[in-house]
Amino acid sequence: MAHLIVSGCIGCGFCQRICPTRAISGDMKELHVIDAALCIDCGSCGRVCPKNAVRTEQGETVFRLKRSEWLQPRIIIDKCYACENCVAACPVGALAMKDENLPLTDNFAVLAFPEKCISCGWCRDNCQFDVLSLEVPLASH
Repeated sequence: MAHLIVSGCIGCGFCQRICPTRAISGDMKELHVIDAALCIDCGSCGRVCPKNAVRTEQGETVFRLKRSEWLQPRIIIDKCYACENCVAACPVGALAMKDENLPLTDNFAVLAFPEKCISCGWCRDNCQFDVLSLEVPLASH
């Protein structure tokens, strides 16, 4: 699965800069292209596109959102098994364990670098214990 950039693209490069896999190429002021082999289907390109020129594989528009409205991981820490699946799955390194020196029974995953989070959902999708969800950050409520 891959996203697609359509003719409304103005070549601003925002999508290219946010893409965690460098799947997007193009020159300034020209239509950009997503390499389907590199795209991880995170949608961050669409969330930064000022012209809403990004579509899902199903043809749905990925609308631009203010960064403050992007969903972020919420971890139920008292139910987290510290398996680190979510940490390993994060393509931008936004998650970490609370303290690598703690025993597993006392440790848990945290959103260590919220500014890096691209709201892709890979952490949630790789949590085998369903203790992680994506929610609008509290400051945005």
